[in-house]
Amino acid sequence: MSFQIFRLSISAKGGISLQEACRQCLTTNGIPEAELSNSKVRRLVIAGMASINGIQERQPARRMKAGDLVAVKFDSSRFFREKQPDDIDFEMTQDRILFEDSSIIVVNKPACFPTEATIVADRKHLHAAVKEFLHRRDNTRNEPYAGLHHRLDRETSGVILFSKTREVNPAIHALFLEQRIHKVYTALTVVPVRACAYETQDRFVLSNNIDRITPKSSAGKWGVVQTGGDPAVTDFVVRNRRSCYLEVQASPLTGRTHQIRVHLSSVGLPLLGDVLYGGPKQSQGIPFDITRTMLHAETLSFPHPLTGELIEVTAPIPPDMQKILDLQ
Repeated sequence: MSFQIFRLSISAKGGISLQEACRQCLTTNGIPEAELSNSKVRRLVIAGMASINGIQERQPARRMKAGDLVAVKFDSSRFFREKQPDDIDFEMTQDRILFEDSSIIVVNKPACFPTEATIVADRKHLHAAVKEFLHRRDNTRNEPYAGLHHRLDRETSGVILFSKTREVNPAIHALFLEQRIHKVYTALTVVPVRACAYETQDRFVLSNNIDRITPKSSAGKWGVVQTGGDPAVTDFVVRNRRSCYLEVQASPLTGRTHQIRVHLSSVGLPLLGDVLYGGPKQSQGIPFDITRTMLHAETLSFPHPLTGELIEVTAPIPPDMQKILDLQ
């Protein structure tokens, strides 16, 4: 294992945390700021890679004093290595476009493909794929603009809205703020082994607060909390009951991280394939492995940001979910 040792002397002002001092130390020594996520720098400190005045320190929040000397042991091969899921090999094509005009484009995101860039610079993602497609299709001299306004988890498939001009961005932003963009998801959940009050209800609404429940140094997991967090509301309709799954329509009225996944898991109905929130990869009555979280952003409806015309776009159920829906 080959380390570089980077050093930084804290200025007369002092008062910053060790985590921030390590960030400054790395950027001063040529590591791009864009590569230094909070979680990565924090993990570096917790792993014992930082010292203050020659003494190892593992507390990211430790406050620095003027004149302190920070040293960071840095192994680029480990720091930049992200745990890579098996992303699909995807190229944007015309049949993925669900709606398009001169100002917006709505596309059908495949499952197991990131919406946007990650810390791995060369990892492919939908945002780049849309721009590359428009550039190729329209034969433009410069890379065309595509503004990303919301995202889906890597394993979630379905509808994503992009703007095609910067001028329309304020109007789209206002639609999100005013909750005038409505989303409907299809979710496939387990059939609970234990009695679940919501299993037999045709419709239910979950309203509570959601916050991150794991430290920033570990995989991100959110949960329902009694204090703090952000309000989260989801309207659920049970469309179909089968012996091996429930088909549930989910309409989030707020936009919290993992909101649908957290809400369903919190009442004993985790999504099939959602291991993080208790969903199985194998389930009785399903004669094949479930390879991803069974969640699909099916419909997006909104007034057009320029004309006000109601736009409703639907992405067809993907084959892996349809295969389960076809089970009797």
